[in-house]
Order: sequence, then structure tokens, then C-alpha cells
Amino acid sequence: MLTRRRFLTLLGWGGLGLLGTAGLAVGSSYQFGISRHRRVFPGLEQPLRVVQLSDLHYGPWVRATTLQSWVRAANAERPDLIVITGDLIESGMRLDRLKALYRAITPDLEHLVAVLGMLQAPLGVYAIWGNHDNSQPAAKRYLGRHLPKHGISVLVNQGLWARDDLFLSGVDDYWAEEANPKVSLAGYRKGKASLALAHNPDFWDYYRDLPVGLVLSGHTHGGQVYLPGVGAPWTPSRYHERYLGGWYSPALGAPVSGYVSRGLGTTVLPLRVNAPAELTVFEFTPED
Repeated sequence: MLTRRRFLTLLGWGGLGLLGTAGLAVGSSYQFGISRHRRVFPGLEQPLRVVQLSDLHYGPWVRATTLQSWVRAANAERPDLIVITGDLIESGMRLDRLKALYRAITPDLEHLVAVLGMLQAPLGVYAIWGNHDNSQPAAKRYLGRHLPKHGISVLVNQGLWARDDLFLSGVDDYWAEEANPKVSLAGYRKGKASLALAHNPDFWDYYRDLPVGLVLSGHTHGGQVYLPGVGAPWTPSRYHERYLGGWYSPALGAPVSGYVSRGLGTTVLPLRVNAPAELTVFEFTPED
């Protein structure tokens, strides 16, 4: 017989279990792993090591100390090139009153710029905008002015030769409706390696038949919360769970070869379940 005392005891233990699970989920949101990948990159004439950071979401849940741990890990890999694939800042949910709250409790952007300025790579450090960056115009303008002063170039529908054998391009965020991959690839020369940065993998459709060997993206956070038997309750993608993370190629139905990072930060709440944060290291090699 289930007495009142036994019911309350079970309820109490259940509550503690839920709190413990929530605590683990929140705690895991501040942990990150290093994903390592080795891949042949057509057009390269010598090896290339690239570190990708994505979806930092600097703001209420991510402060300078967390950023510093990511930057130290990135520099420890001694990369040739570092890329940041969007969402440098957190804007909250798409509700005006919540955006105002997030602005009020977001730490000074000077700290973000200063810490990111510690990133070091001989071929440079490059960033692109994500949807959260574009949702905070004042913050985006500040970052656009100050990131270059700290050695970080922001590519907005632009491309450049990072090395004689490597063309690097980046586009504005898809949701801003101003991304233009054709413009970003205007300076590309046939036969060389072409690496593109696009925050949202939904935008890969627009790279079809363009001279791009690989696109690096983020945005979906691996779902951020991925439940066994259920999947990701919500993802910011019209393809839902298609681009949760990892490698994609035309052979697997994608319009272009690309990699989607699960990112480092979190949005709305500091919560990750079965979607661990990652800093990604690519070892690209020439064709034999």
C-alpha cells in the first residue's frame, strides 16, 4: 500500500534525481572536448592544420574565463589557421523583451574582444557572423570595429588567399538574407584548395556547383538537447535533425562537402544533453 509518507518519500527522491540530472546537464554545458579529423583536401600543396571554434554565445552564460579555456586549447594545437564560424555573442530567444534582458546581463564586450585577440595562428584568425550576432546590431557594430584591431578579420561575403594554395571565403549569416557565396568566391583560381565558412548549414544549398572543396559551419549545437528515443526536440534548421553535426558530402545527400561543429557555447539556457561541446582540429593533407 502506498502510504502518504511513502509517496512523499518517493516524490522527494524523484525531485532530487531530477535536480541531479539537471545539474549534470548544466555542468556538462561548460565542458568541451577536442574533435580531431584528418582529411585529404584537393588543391593543397602542403599540409594545413585548422582549428574551428563555433557558436561561442558570449553573454549571460559564457564569460571571459570560459572563453580563455577555449582560446588556450586552440592555441595549444599550434594551428596554421583559426576560424570562428559565427554566433560570437548570445542574443537570447527571438523576443524583444528577452533580448533587452540579455543585453542587460551580458558582460562587457571588451573582454570578449581581448580574449579572442589572444588567438594565434600564422595564417591568421578569421570570423564570420551568425544569426545571434546579427540580432544585436549595436554589439555587432562594436565587434566589427574592434575585432580587426585585435588581429581577427571578419569575412562578410569576402574571400582571400590565406596561402598560395588556399583560398578562404566567408559569408554573412543565411537568416540575414545577405549571404552571397558567389561574391565571396570572386577571387578564386581554379585548381587550388577552397575553404568556405558559413554559419548555418542550411545555406549549403547555395554552394551547389560553386568552386568550394569544403564548408565549415555550426549553428545547430548538435541539437543542444538530444534525448534517447526522441531526438532533438528543437533545432534551428528547416531540415530539423539533418545537420546536427559531423561530416557531410554529396555522396550522403548533401549539396557540398562540409563539417558542422556542435559548437562551444549554449543558447537560451546553459544546458547540453547528449550534445557535447567541441573545439575542432582539422589536419588537411594534399592529394598523393
